[in-house]
Amino acid sequence: MGLTALLYNWGYFTVLGFAPFPMHLGTHQLGIAFTVWGVLVAIFAVFAAPRLQARFGLARTLYVNLALFAADIAVIGLCTHDQAVLIVAVVATGIFIGVNNTITTQAVMTVAPVERSAAAASYGFVRFIGGGLAPYAAGKMAEHWGAHVPFYVGATSVLVAVAVLATGHRLLRIAEHNQTHELAGTAGESDAAGTGALARGTGLGHVTWATAGRLALPSAPPGARRRSSSPGRQSRSIRRAA
Repeated sequence: MGLTALLYNWGYFTVLGFAPFPMHLGTHQLGIAFTVWGVLVAIFAVFAAPRLQARFGLARTLYVNLALFAADIAVIGLCTHDQAVLIVAVVATGIFIGVNNTITTQAVMTVAPVERSAAAASYGFVRFIGGGLAPYAAGKMAEHWGAHVPFYVGATSVLVAVAVLATGHRLLRIAEHNQTHELAGTAGESDAAGTGALARGTGLGHVTWATAGRLALPSAPPGARRRSSSPGRQSRSIRRAA
């Protein structure tokens, strides 16, 4: 997973670190373009990634997302002289980066054999090797062979990341299995907490849930039913007492 992230980050930081140069935008225009890019990263990381994973599974989502990201980087390489297409393609990478960042990080944290703090530190160290080297290498490649070459190398790097990821497919299945159990455990704890709060709030003591999902409340004790009477009987009792 760490090597996959390193290769993926090579493509990611090639786009982030070098793409602004062939875009030939002014300061404010470049800021607007990457603001939209950042908004896409946030939306797809927070809202889209969990839904895609729930619908298609962790492994399939990662494979398809990385393949589409590689294709997008290849389009950037092909269109370095077409400013309109280049800008759209660069901004669109925010979609794939947002999805991948969320799902890959979750998978690593789930299957790591060490504590999550240690796993996060190790994972970050390995993946940002690619992030640190890619912009420098992109500038050198562009200087010698043209502006399109760094993006072709970045796209190839992401495709190699897919191949490396496939060798650890078993880990992806384990991660998906563990995440499913974690979600089930969280849901069970939430249900239990909600049931206890309802019992405390209504003063009914022990409350149980029926198998059909309806709330089963304990019936009133027999003494309470005998003490209950109709309004007419209560009024007659008051008149006799008077």
